[in-house]
Amino acid sequence: MKPSQAFGVVVRFFGLLTWLASVAYLGSAFTVLIMPSYRPDAAAWTHYLMAAVIWFVVGWFLLRRADRIVAFAYRHGSSDATDV
Repeated sequence: MKPSQAFGVVVRFFGLLTWLASVAYLGSAFTVLIMPSYRPDAAAWTHYLMAAVIWFVVGWFLLRRADRIVAFAYRHGSSDATDV
């Protein structure tokens, strides 16, 4: 596996982690909306919802556009060894 391919796997892995974070924030938003007395010191449910949307978009970008990030990090022919 070339270094650029391994980096692409790492980028997609972080994309998956951000999607999981967005699900956690969405669950927190739902919990605070339904039961506000669950954690009285918690932020408003809209803050959790906005964080979930932001993490979802970031995760989507990392999963679907990892090739752009890899192309930026690894220019063509700069560091990958040629297949011999």
